Amino acid sequence: MASQLSPAWQRKATSSDRLAKISARFLSDTPKTGQGTDFCRAIPFLLDNPELGWITHDLCEILMQRGHDSVLCHLHEPSENGQCAHFVEELRKQAGNCEFCLLPTTSAETVLSYAFDHVVLLVPANIDAVLDAYQRIKMISQQYTPEIGIVLVGPRDQHAAWRFFRKLAVGTLRYLDVPLLNLGFLPEQVTPEHAPHDHHRNNFLTRISERLLRSEFYSTWPDQKIVQGNV
Repeated sequence: MASQLSPAWQRKATSSDRLAKISARFLSDTPKTGQGTDFCRAIPFLLDNPELGWITHDLCEILMQRGHDSVLCHLHEPSENGQCAHFVEELRKQAGNCEFCLLPTTSAETVLSYAFDHVVLLVPANIDAVLDAYQRIKMISQQYTPEIGIVLVGPRDQHAAWRFFRKLAVGTLRYLDVPLLNLGFLPEQVTPEHAPHDHHRNNFLTRISERLLRSEFYSTWPDQKIVQGNV
């Protein structure tokens, strides 16, 4: 019930224009013209918890199956002095000539340190995780505002996924002026704990990969000066 929700999710009477902005973030059926493929694109993922690591692993495999040379690397935690520019060059070497480099982390501070211009949040479909995602987005947006995409993990169905996304998107747009992009969802029926060998999982992951590619939701590698100056 609305009265039991944090004010961040309560709807204002004059919020129709805000909701229109949220709706505009849905992807059209017409793919954008892709950029050149002569350099690797980074796709940072901010995971709610380490157990969601299977999603980035499987997405990397899906991209490979679709003909996109991809590699899975892990973002290093910031060093004590906050300098991680040397890690950027190290990651670029690991990525090599791959088209995409998927970069999972569970730390919002790490995302801030690298200052990527796009980040995907993997958010479990429950109120606590949505509130935690809001706080993470708030932390990031206080430093800079990347493009932020959301994947809901474990909702009962598409309607439940939309409700959780809307709660988060309304709050971030109203209070942080940060629009979110809906990149899809993975229903609880296809998660490994419910269906370890469910072949439908690939269908949902494929849809997410299509949205990532169609919206060009990936980053170029951040300039080392930007990385150093952001922390």
